[in-house]
Amino acid sequence: MKRRNKQKAVAIGAAATAVAAGAAIAVAVRTRRVAPIGKVRRDKFDRWFDTLDVDGNDYITEENLREAADRVLGARGVPVESPMGLELREATLRLWTDFIAPAAEDDDARVSRRELRSALARNMLADRIAAAAKLAYVADAYFAITDEDGDGLISSGEFVQLMRNWNGVDYVESHRLFEFLDADHDNRISPDEWRRAIFGFFLGSERNHPVNDLMGKVGSPILAPADF
Repeated sequence: MKRRNKQKAVAIGAAATAVAAGAAIAVAVRTRRVAPIGKVRRDKFDRWFDTLDVDGNDYITEENLREAADRVLGARGVPVESPMGLELREATLRLWTDFIAPAAEDDDARVSRRELRSALARNMLADRIAAAAKLAYVADAYFAITDEDGDGLISSGEFVQLMRNWNGVDYVESHRLFEFLDADHDNRISPDEWRRAIFGFFLGSERNHPVNDLMGKVGSPILAPADF
């Protein structure tokens, strides 16, 4: 009888160990899928959060992203219901649904600064190849709306207008960033150069890289939309 009880106890213990080991493996897998943010990305993402949190309530929503897109459309005089306006709205919606929305923890779909960092780590940084494919669509939609004269390139004037109305970046910072992004120094930003800027901001972690300031220099004032 004692032997049977001992065997039963051993079996129960082994099962418990297996369950615990399985749980540990599952936790480890989940942990590996969440890429570390690091200070560089944290500062960039916080700056982006600040440009979107126009109400100053420490939360952002899908509406805040849409408002940022609509400021760009308004500066260009492009109706929201136009094909180009709807394309930008769709790109903005994907940015929210693909990367941010899963972090919303309450019924009103608000995301805090901490939740945004966590969401981007899990949904963007964990698989950068997949994220780049999704970000390319967003980049192309913003490129199209910025290219006002339709020549397939972004001029310095077009870039400054985008930066001011999308992210509240001042004239000096915009020109500094433009000169860096214009890798071939032809005074224009190509679609590839623009995509690299978007990828660099969201996926890169290099310290003091100019593209880190795509949403504005960390610590600098966020300017109101300008009239052009």
